[in-house]
Amino acid sequence: MRSPAVRHLIHRPRSWQHPVPAVPDTEEEFVLVCEFPAGNAQGRRCHELLDVVGAVQEAAEFIGRCHYAVNPDRVAVFYRFGLWADDIAALHSRVPEGRLDVRLSVRPDKVVDGVPRVLEFRMAIRIGGSPCGAGEASLVFLAPGVHTNHRRHSRAALLAACGTAGGGGAAAPAGSPVDPADIGYGDPRDVLLRNPGTADGRLSVDVVLPPPVDGEVPARVLLEAVRQVSLYTAVRAHGLAAGRITLASLRAHFRGYAEPDLPLRCAAVWEPLGKDGRGRRLAPVSLSLIQADRAILETTTSVVEDL
Repeated sequence: MRSPAVRHLIHRPRSWQHPVPAVPDTEEEFVLVCEFPAGNAQGRRCHELLDVVGAVQEAAEFIGRCHYAVNPDRVAVFYRFGLWADDIAALHSRVPEGRLDVRLSVRPDKVVDGVPRVLEFRMAIRIGGSPCGAGEASLVFLAPGVHTNHRRHSRAALLAACGTAGGGGAAAPAGSPVDPADIGYGDPRDVLLRNPGTADGRLSVDVVLPPPVDGEVPARVLLEAVRQVSLYTAVRAHGLAAGRITLASLRAHFRGYAEPDLPLRCAAVWEPLGKDGRGRRLAPVSLSLIQADRAILETTTSVVEDL
């Protein structure tokens, strides 16, 4: 997954009054501008919807703290994230470098003493000024003690289930990565998937995570793993053309924390091949990222073949 080199966040105030009256439970609008420079395409020929995830997460945290007065020590955690393409042709007709804009409609929720504990986001995505997709997300701001307790209990349960004592983790699964071309990349180093196997309409594959950030696995990395498994499943299960497919939709629910030093695998179940509104072949997939038999992330996706 790529990250933009330059990002700008613009607030679109509700009123021309200055200052704008503070209404903590009112929806606000922002525009996030992402610039992708040439040479940052990772061998790809077009944009992907997930290119916006990292920038949206950073913008969401900034909006919460700077606009809604959320305490800086609270930890921002996504528990729901969804994206869908309105125009696949717009994604495929643009080169990977260039500008991608996201209009964010932000609604505060669970407001306590004028400060929200949750922010609900709606997204409208444009590439070069052309609408191409939309999305939604829910971000919760946890008190530091609550977040620490959740992390501690989650890790203890996973270590116990893995039979791993103390803080020691298991080695990353060995094996060669899947063919980068099957998931839209040109470099094997960008591939997170190892040791795939299929049986009875189900694919299971090991996921190798990159080094963690501050000891945690970012949401965007888990979603990228889901994207890769979705594309790989569409190619292997339905024979879709690897060079002509893209993620058309994703709906994700985060169920727990992923531990960077424990084995992670993805289980994917493919459904019968269908067609989208324009007659293109569409492959629905249901996926779970699993550690120690516990679901960390549950998603439904669809992959479209655009010939």
